[in-house]
Amino acid sequence: MVRALILYHSLFGNTKDVAISLATGIEESGVATECLSIDEIDINQIAKYDFLAIGGPTHMIGLSKAMKVFLKTLESVNLNRMKGFSFDTRNHSRLNKKRWFILENSAARRIEAKMKKMGITIIKPRQSAIVYGREGPLESNVEPSFQEIGTEIGNILIS
Repeated sequence: MVRALILYHSLFGNTKDVAISLATGIEESGVATECLSIDEIDINQIAKYDFLAIGGPTHMIGLSKAMKVFLKTLESVNLNRMKGFSFDTRNHSRLNKKRWFILENSAARRIEAKMKKMGITIIKPRQSAIVYGREGPLESNVEPSFQEIGTEIGNILIS
């Protein structure tokens, strides 16, 4: 059976909600799925999965400190055979309306780049969820949208 792992870092619960929606969609496709905070996972268990999704909040157009530390630690694990996907949450702002190569306001961009460096095959381009204000709420269509993305990923994994 194909196994998926969704890992997230969340400060106010928004990224956690997105991760749960993604996991729900993947699981509905028939893929055994776990959804955990980066603080809950035993790093040595990650290689047992076939698919890894990693998400976190965008801080100052990049990664949170906790996510930077986690990704650095993850480099010690052999993930060459794994498939992956990255996601993030970010504030509703004018920076989100443009994509400037280096200044793209997205933690997911940096997570995806790290995943590729670790040999993970990205099976779906990164996605962002918009949060209103510093603490939320999420944009109204985010959770159903990420559940649909999860279903698409699940279908890729079982095909």
